[in-house]
Parts: sequence; C-alpha cells; structure tokens
Amino acid sequence: MMMMRKLAGILAWGAIAGTSWATSLETASLPAVEIIVERALARAQQEAENDRAFKAAYIFTRTRTNDYRNVRGNLTKRRVKTSVNQPGVRDGENPGSMGPVLGITNKVSSDTSLHKRELLASTNLVERFTFELCGREIVGGRPALIVEFKPSKKQPAIANFKERCLSKVAGRVWLDEEEYAVVKAEARLTEGIGVVGGLVGAVNKFNFSFGRERTEDGLWYTRLLTWHLEMREVIVERTIDCIETKTDVRKAP
Repeated sequence: MMMMRKLAGILAWGAIAGTSWATSLETASLPAVEIIVERALARAQQEAENDRAFKAAYIFTRTRTNDYRNVRGNLTKRRVKTSVNQPGVRDGENPGSMGPVLGITNKVSSDTSLHKRELLASTNLVERFTFELCGREIVGGRPALIVEFKPSKKQPAIANFKERCLSKVAGRVWLDEEEYAVVKAEARLTEGIGVVGGLVGAVNKFNFSFGRERTEDGLWYTRLLTWHLEMREVIVERTIDCIETKTDVRKAP
C-alpha cells in the first residue's frame, strides 16, 4: 500500500501552500493570506530541525493504536505499539515496545519531516489550492490564524499519486501567529481515489487531524494525531482508525 505511505503527510502539509487567494474576509487587524502562507512555508523549512531537537532533548512515550473493522463495522483486529523516546538511546533499543504495526500504518505517523520536505520541493504545489483567512483563535494560550483551503478549480497536470491526492484535499489549519508553525490541522479527501482504475483497490474516505503543543524552550511536537480510513483492497473492504499520542513529555536530564 504505497499510496498510504505519503497520504497523511500530504493531507497535513499540502494545506499550507497556494497562489490563488480568497479575500472575502475584510479585517484590517489580520495579515493578508498571501503573507500568512509565505511565512508558513518559511517556517516549514525549519520543521525537520525542530523535530530532531525535540527528540534529542525530551523524554516522551508514544502510543499508537490501530483498530481494524470489516464492512459490517465489527472490530476484527487491534494493534498497539508503545515506545519511549530517550535521548542518547538508539531507536532499536527503546524500551516499551509492544509489537509492530502493519506496514500500512508505519508511515502514517506524527513524524512527517520527510513528507514536509517532499511537498515543499514540489514545483507546482502552490498552484493546487485556494485559501480563505477565517479569523483568529486562541489555541494553547497563544493566538492562531485560521486558514481554510480547498482544491483550485484550475489544477495543473497530475504526474503521480501524491499529486492526485493533493488535487482532492480540503480542510483547515491553525497557524501560530507569532511563529507561523502549524498548531493543528484538519483535512479530508473530497472524493475517493482508485488505484489502477480501481482494479487494485481504492481509498474511499480518509480524514486526518492533529494537534501540537509548544515546549517552554520553543520546540513544537505533535501531541495527538488521528486518522480514519475506509478502503478496498481488490474485493476486501475495511476500515482503519488510528490514534497516536505523545504523553509524559519531560525535559531529559
């Protein structure tokens, strides 16, 4: 399921780039949406270093739970993976592992640095969305700007599966008004996506959301990530729900 390896990153980070601007919100106290997106893109370039610094400085417990249901909605399988990040300890040595998660979910994670870099490197990403600035909201005690996005009516040529996904994504992001980091995001596919014309399979529905928090020393981390997938593999239909959390976050000695 290569299509699922990048879908979460696409939904999360495809939300913050575009060149077709909606300007129906006339509020002098808010910056122009063009400026907001430009600053969000500049901030996104720093996210890989932010993630490395957070993992190097903080102890935390990551728990991921995947529930698998059949076409009747009955729970058929539950996979749970728990690990503890300890700075200075290699990933393979982290305590607390409770077993692997199916490959379909291994890449749908809060660690989206690779997806961010891939998306920002796309030459036509900025042509795929229209944006509307919806206002300001306090999130975690800090002001955040709310931006809604949807696919542009004039889509550039689609070259690969990643771009097919981007052409069908809509949602909302909250950007920290001081640092322009993504505080939280909600995104969804506006319609299903078939694989090889639907013969191999299809993603019928996919919703994605996450929320982040800021440490006292200015590092951002994903506190809660969830996604819901309804899919078909050849003739087998199934639903997968994922919840991933970071808890017991504390500065390493």
